[in-house]
Amino acid sequence: MSGFAGIVRADDGTPDAKLIERMAERLAFRGPDATQIWTRPGAGFGFTLLRTGPAPQADAQPCSLDGRVWLLGDVRLDGRGELCTRLGQHGEKAAADATNEELILRAWRLWAEKSLEYLMGDYSFALWDAETRRVWCVRDLMGAIPFFYAHTAGQIIFSNTLDVVRLAPNVSSKLDLHFLGDFLLQSWCPDAERSVFLDIRRLPAGHALKYSHGELTVRRYASLPIEEALSLKRREEYLEQFSGHLEEAVRDRLPPGPSGIFMSGGLDSTSVAAVANKVQAARGARDSLRAYTVDYSPLFDDEEGRFASKTAEHLGMRIDILSGASCPPFGGWEDGALRTPEPCSEPFLALHVKHYRQVSQRARVVLSGDGGDDILTGRAWPYLLYLLKRGRIGTVARAFGGYGLRHGRLPPLRAGIRTRLRRWMGRAEATLDYPKWLESSFEQEMHLGDRWRELQLAVTSEHPLHPEGYASLTGSYWPSVLEGEEAGWTGVAVETRAPLLDQRLVRFLLRVPPVPWCMNKELMRTAMKGLLPDKVRLRTKAPLRGDPLLVHAEKYGWKMTLRDGACDRLRMFVNCKMLSATSHPALGLSLWADVRPIALDYWLKGVENGAGIKYIRSGGN
Repeated sequence: MSGFAGIVRADDGTPDAKLIERMAERLAFRGPDATQIWTRPGAGFGFTLLRTGPAPQADAQPCSLDGRVWLLGDVRLDGRGELCTRLGQHGEKAAADATNEELILRAWRLWAEKSLEYLMGDYSFALWDAETRRVWCVRDLMGAIPFFYAHTAGQIIFSNTLDVVRLAPNVSSKLDLHFLGDFLLQSWCPDAERSVFLDIRRLPAGHALKYSHGELTVRRYASLPIEEALSLKRREEYLEQFSGHLEEAVRDRLPPGPSGIFMSGGLDSTSVAAVANKVQAARGARDSLRAYTVDYSPLFDDEEGRFASKTAEHLGMRIDILSGASCPPFGGWEDGALRTPEPCSEPFLALHVKHYRQVSQRARVVLSGDGGDDILTGRAWPYLLYLLKRGRIGTVARAFGGYGLRHGRLPPLRAGIRTRLRRWMGRAEATLDYPKWLESSFEQEMHLGDRWRELQLAVTSEHPLHPEGYASLTGSYWPSVLEGEEAGWTGVAVETRAPLLDQRLVRFLLRVPPVPWCMNKELMRTAMKGLLPDKVRLRTKAPLRGDPLLVHAEKYGWKMTLRDGACDRLRMFVNCKMLSATSHPALGLSLWADVRPIALDYWLKGVENGAGIKYIRSGGN
């Protein structure tokens, strides 16, 4: 992802050019192809370019059509043809090879803020009006690209890289205790606006920020609609439309040159790989694809590498397998080479980064199977209620009876009755993983017991067919996951793209009747017939056969230990004596919970040392 940073002042003063230069230098790891530094009265911008494709990109930023409104950011648009058609219908003609940046500027010229409703894709950008001295900052609906900002000293400082915002002298390093409390409770903070630093905020996905004469407002400009269920005449129509949307999503994300696919042995990533293979074959570029997977053998019997290899062989695609067994918990953290902008509780972070470095040797774009479970693994119960409330008894009989005839059983309702019964009988174990090592004063001050209970509540929505899937896709979970796959965290100039989170595909899937199509991913399994080997296509979804952290602890004697000085750094948050007393491999999930203080200590030590991420440039073009 290209890097960008900017400062917009409430007055007409010109931002410090040297500060903009330092920001651009810090962004160099993101964009090795070009660097721009730009200052004017009221604003200053820095930009580093990473060329990826498939659509044309502006060679320099900020860019403008008229010298008044300037765009700065990282933009990859979906539905370019539809947007060009809409522009042309209103007299704003754009060439087929227009850059994504030009299309946004033309749309803004026609419709101003309403133009944001017509945009789809992965983007994070700012539009500065040099005449009115206003800036609008925008983040895409799924949150694929981050946007951080600080409003201080009569100016707004922003970037897609958190550490760059910290370079501004008026931005303090004071920590956000609410963020840290959530991290210690569950490894991440679901508050979409908070960052670990009190002065720095996140722009939530699907939101726009407006800064005008010192006043800052944030509003939601887009959301996934709740629409009526599809009722197509033929079973084949569902398959045709799904396949069409999936292929469109992959094609819009796949550059013509070298690219990678993170592929496990599961259905989602292998399906993306199969469609990508089909797209590149039509382009005459089949050899441009390469799959990448992690195999934990011989740590435990890991099937993922075998199934991924079987898929790659079937597709005629080369696959590179990275050994997960060779990476111990917290391996590589001691030497300071692994630094993240915020605390990270993944003890195998080195393996994650190594995976990206492996891709960077030949490519700048890698596809993932992120997002497939949210809707494609649905529940029958909400759909049954939806039909009964509308008196559609015939549809109930056809959908549920037809499923029974094809599969020899009724679809699982998954109504949550057993869970509610256990709670009614007093057998719920709501506090099983509540940390016992929290420092009591911090725990009381931040009301962490109440917060823990709040976080355990099931997140639902008003969506009649896919309540859990809709809640997941419209919440802060996926933006958080996507940030962890982004260059700001990996330090590697490789862009991850998730076709299964494509807005057009997601809107279609939210309208698909859960029975039969979302029972055990029937829609995906049926659509992939002939594209994937049946042993992969029909494979039952299953977790890893072993827990890498637990195996390292039980089989190889790995122990969680606090480093010298850790108790001093953690004393405000963690009771180290209790941590040592409660940590034990036999606790399983609790072992993962006990990783959080260790990870927080590594991060705090890095902040103390002023260490940044060790950035890696990509080798591919």
